[in-house]
Amino acid sequence: MILDRTEPSDLWYAPPPRRPVGYLHPSRMTAGRLAATMGAAARAGHARTDLAARLREHTGRKRCVLTATGRAALALAVRQTGADEVVLSTFNCSAVADAVLAAGARPVLVDADPERGPAFTSVDLTGRAVVLTNGLGLDEWSAHAARIAERGGQVVLDLAQAGVSPSVLRRFRESGCPIVLSFGEGKPLGGLGGGALLTSAPVTGGGGLRRGGELAPLRRAVASRLVAHAPGVVRAAVRRAEARTPGWSHTKADHLPAEAGEVRQDDPSRWEIASAAALLRTASGVADAAAALHERVRAAVAGELTTCEPIAADPDLGPGVELLFRRPGQRFPFARALAERGVPSTWNYYPLHRLAPYARFAAGPMTAADSLWPRVLTVAKQPQPRLTARLLVEAMIAADRSVRDQEAGRG
Repeated sequence: MILDRTEPSDLWYAPPPRRPVGYLHPSRMTAGRLAATMGAAARAGHARTDLAARLREHTGRKRCVLTATGRAALALAVRQTGADEVVLSTFNCSAVADAVLAAGARPVLVDADPERGPAFTSVDLTGRAVVLTNGLGLDEWSAHAARIAERGGQVVLDLAQAGVSPSVLRRFRESGCPIVLSFGEGKPLGGLGGGALLTSAPVTGGGGLRRGGELAPLRRAVASRLVAHAPGVVRAAVRRAEARTPGWSHTKADHLPAEAGEVRQDDPSRWEIASAAALLRTASGVADAAAALHERVRAAVAGELTTCEPIAADPDLGPGVELLFRRPGQRFPFARALAERGVPSTWNYYPLHRLAPYARFAAGPMTAADSLWPRVLTVAKQPQPRLTARLLVEAMIAADRSVRDQEAGRG
């Protein structure tokens, strides 16, 4: 059901650029990192041990369990807490709810807004686990962790959307709670798949690697890197081919889940671990560059935009620059104007309480999230050729002007 105050276009995906100058999830698979990945895959057992040791050192945890996916790591973390009910924001990825269900627990969905974050104070936390996912790039640990503990809850910190790098992980060394990571395609680390649970509590499993492991993700990563550096005519041709891919759609309505997704419980493959081990070595520099770009863009557009404004997010904890629009119906024309300048954008979350598999888990009214979801747009910020702070700022200001002119014309 769509609220009356939304527009049909609020369920449309942000249109991709016909001739991209940047990408939402740019590949980090340079020639050097490809060589490092191949070398690590040849010594898969050593790569697994080395990756786990470095993650333990960065987070200060005693144990690291490497998993097939980030959601498998989250399911393991939930089981470790022993909680029968798990509180999470409804403004979230369905994978988080799927992991809770896979752990045999019951999700408890709470409302969320861009200033205070999830409404954890609206429910009893005694004996429950609480998953912090840093939605919209907000630092949920700093804002909520202490009060969650005071009220009898157990925190699980899911950093799947954060820039997984030593500099980010060390921020949470003293937190003490389980930390969940994801190395999947499209995540800030830019890996091929897999995940990890970092904890100091006893935990079983996670000692092996899946035999084989398809090379398709590695080939995609290499191809994406080559395309990003290719001339414009090549990038445009690839974009046209993607639009003809089976299953491609203009609207999220075609992809809303009818049932909860499965969570793989097997071990990660050697290629997933090898790529994560190789990419982690240069992750801090990439994360620092993304954070610097984020801050430059946010500072430059402050006070310049009339239809939206950047959310005051932590630049290390989100994959892009989050824009909050004044009202529904503005997001799509803004994204279309960005695309005309080659700038990619997206919107990630349709509230869980509005999806069939999770609606019964809502803890109460979700008025803030219902108002929020049609008004958020994520603009790419990961380091890549051509996508400079100046280009992003100019594109945002031009898109803002385009939407303002359209609204004036209708008025």
